[in-house]
Amino acid sequence: MENMVAQGLNFMFVGMGVVFGFLILMIIVMSISSAIITKYFPEKEEKAVTATASDNKSKIAAVIAIAKAQTS
Repeated sequence: MENMVAQGLNFMFVGMGVVFGFLILMIIVMSISSAIITKYFPEKEEKAVTATASDNKSKIAAVIAIAKAQTS
């Protein structure tokens, strides 16, 4: 009986070691592939569109008008 318990523990530790090793390997491969992808395919920067103050005020007025129309 003690031999079977020892074998069970041995299988458990070997299995957990294999899973842990695979996870570490997967993290390393993903980090390397991420570095390669960002090096050769960088994200394109979008130009920021600045809205004028009057444009913002008209949008706010439209939102308030819609909200008032739905509540009445």
